[in-house]
Amino acid sequence: MPFRLVIKMTRGTISAVAVLIALGMAGEAGAFLDTGTLLTNSASATYAAGAPGSYQQSSISYSATAKILVANPAVFLWKDIDGPTCVTASSGGTIAFSICFSNGGANSAFNITVKDKLPNATWWIAASNYTSWYIDLTGVGQTLSTYYGATSNGTWYPIGTATLPCPQATCPFLQWVVPALGVGRSGCVTFTVSVW
Repeated sequence: MPFRLVIKMTRGTISAVAVLIALGMAGEAGAFLDTGTLLTNSASATYAAGAPGSYQQSSISYSATAKILVANPAVFLWKDIDGPTCVTASSGGTIAFSICFSNGGANSAFNITVKDKLPNATWWIAASNYTSWYIDLTGVGQTLSTYYGATSNGTWYPIGTATLPCPQATCPFLQWVVPALGVGRSGCVTFTVSVW
């Protein structure tokens, strides 16, 4: 069976050496709430008329509530070697990888950032099919922008530019951003590396 890394995210942002997934959210929050949590938002207003303190003063109060049911995404991620269970590659050989992701949660996930550090002694092949991905429910292939960098939190350069700011061998990190992943949707990115 191919090597498989599975990460389930139901709270916050999960960070690992090989991958970072970030979910874009509206506004700011200190922590994630569990799916199924019921939130109640209340508002009230008071209208006063007449001279303050007199018997002619009157007031009317209004109030309203809104209930919100929390529904979080749950993003799963795994990485496979394309081919047999055990791959042997010598210097100059190539290895193809696929990083796949799916949303098994109760809401859509937005701006999912996938970062991958290539294995030591390898470098990515720019001419490979590094921008492909596939959404299983639509059956239509779509293209993601691909970036590379020297570190996982440094400057990211788009692949496909005429000039490479750093040699491929010294920029071992690849990154893709998935703009939106609906409930039940999944996709994969595929790329090839060469062994030194």
